[in-house]
Parts: sequence; structure tokens; C-alpha cells
Amino acid sequence: MDQLPAALERAGNEESWAVADTISRVLQDSEELHSWRRRLLSACMKGLVAVYSSSKDECKQEVERSML
Repeated sequence: MDQLPAALERAGNEESWAVADTISRVLQDSEELHSWRRRLLSACMKGLVAVYSSSKDECKQEVERSML
């Protein structure tokens, strides 16, 4: 869980976002949820920058949708 946000920052980790969603659901009523979501937001922003920096072709729109 601690290493997942760093992995999400890199382009091409669509499957990792499914894992992040699962962790979010598990933490739903936890005190850790706010901290987790903040880390995910940061990872999401860095990941979006990586996606747009690497290429702007149409398949990247699917990556953007999965991250958002």
C-alpha cells in the first residue's frame, strides 16, 4: 500500500488504479482514508503529467479515464 502511489505516478499502470480503488473501498470507514486519498490525488496528478508528456495519442484517453 505504501509503494502503490509511487507506481501510479508512472504512465502505463492502469491495472494499479483498480488496486487503488479496492484499497479505497477497504479504507472506507477508516481514519487512514483521508491520508490515502491525498496520496492518490498527488499520484494521479503526477501520472497525468507523465501520460501527457509521453504522448498525446488517442489511446491515452483511456488511461486518463481509468485514473480519474
